[in-house]
Amino acid sequence: MTRIFILVALTIWTASIRAALAEDLAEDLTEARWEEVSQIFSTNCINCHSSHGAAKGLRLDSYDAVLAGGVDGLVVLAGDPFGSELIKRLRGDSAPRMPFLATPLPPSQIDLIVRWIEAGMPKAQPPD
Repeated sequence: MTRIFILVALTIWTASIRAALAEDLAEDLTEARWEEVSQIFSTNCINCHSSHGAAKGLRLDSYDAVLAGGVDGLVVLAGDPFGSELIKRLRGDSAPRMPFLATPLPPSQIDLIVRWIEAGMPKAQPPD
């Protein structure tokens, strides 16, 4: 009888932990909003990647421009952050590392962009 009680208690505990983790993951994905990503781009990228002589034709100064990519094609792939050239450049997995000749972005900012791409690159936060 004690074993059954322990088994039931562990099952309930495991289910509650899974539910909490799923909720945390959902919150992480909804936190990654374009307005936060665009602020990172505005602070670190648009000196070179804006309408004024965008390097390689890649503009990061508007949502539509980010989705359009540059002369070498798309730089973000919805749902595939680690297949996205932007993330490869920000992490230094592809050369040259970005931002070019500047301090790399903090991991927390790269993580926010990763979560935004994982979430499908939403332009606005969905209504509750």
